[in-house]
Amino acid sequence: MKYIVGIDLGGTNIKTAIVSEEKKIIGKISVPTPAQEGPEAVMDKMAESVINLLKDSNLSKNDILAVGIGAPGPLDWRTGVVYSPPNLPGWHNVPLAQKMKERLKLPCFVENDANAACFGEYWLGAGQGCECIAVFTLGTGVGGGIIVFKQLLRGIDGTAGELGHLKVQRDGRPCGCNSRGCLEAYASVTGMIKTAIEGIEKGRKTILLEMCGNNPQKITGKMISEAAEKGDAFAEEVFYETAVWLGLGIASVVNMLNPEKVILCGGMIGAGERLFAPVRETVLKNAFEVPAQRCKIVPAGLGEDSGVYGCAGCALTRYYEEYK
Repeated sequence: MKYIVGIDLGGTNIKTAIVSEEKKIIGKISVPTPAQEGPEAVMDKMAESVINLLKDSNLSKNDILAVGIGAPGPLDWRTGVVYSPPNLPGWHNVPLAQKMKERLKLPCFVENDANAACFGEYWLGAGQGCECIAVFTLGTGVGGGIIVFKQLLRGIDGTAGELGHLKVQRDGRPCGCNSRGCLEAYASVTGMIKTAIEGIEKGRKTILLEMCGNNPQKITGKMISEAAEKGDAFAEEVFYETAVWLGLGIASVVNMLNPEKVILCGGMIGAGERLFAPVRETVLKNAFEVPAQRCKIVPAGLGEDSGVYGCAGCALTRYYEEYK
């Protein structure tokens, strides 16, 4: 039996996992990312995590077919070059696939991290058995990935699936992509905090002020969630507003792709029905009836591990395409 290694490279942690060709999870570890030490130190830590996990799993490099690495973009998935990810200081045109191949002496492939999470849910998670899914990763921003007819949709330049940058408001809030009115500016944790601050600046009463020490700039997504759980009307309204924006973005994706499932990943899904109920309601009101009724909007099946397992799945697929 042969195995694949997945590495999910984040600005905070490096997650590594080993999965068999038959989709059996063998083991996983997570180590802090030495991001401030630059690319070489990060890649050394990635290689070290692979070696340690192999040792822990009683495997050798001879047992491994390939290594898949999920990295924050922008990047070129074909060449494995990572251009300038904002949360990895000093990274500029880093040939990540080649550098890791030199360290590990194994075939290495690089994927956009959100695309990898999408593939993970398709391969091992809530999207198993589906032909067409869309995945939204909900956190500081909104990432996305799309599977169409069992294939990861990358686009001609590798930039497809940027679902967080669907335009939902003309001349709307500024977005980190230097545009305005993106879904990410409203439906992410950052967007939710912005909605709360705007309401407080207009004089809304809320226990959030007490929770943040009367400094709205210190409000967090966790605070909003906790306030909503305590029955704070304003916090509940903020959460609902955020869910409606997300639902509008999903409605466009449902009309465009006619997917079997839309899968939501990330910390925000911990809110459960407070998030999912208004999202589903909004999609049913704003998408075409037939695809909206068909599409199931569900939480990730792999929790926070969609990315690392997706990296392994993507690597296996590309290995078969390029080496078989």
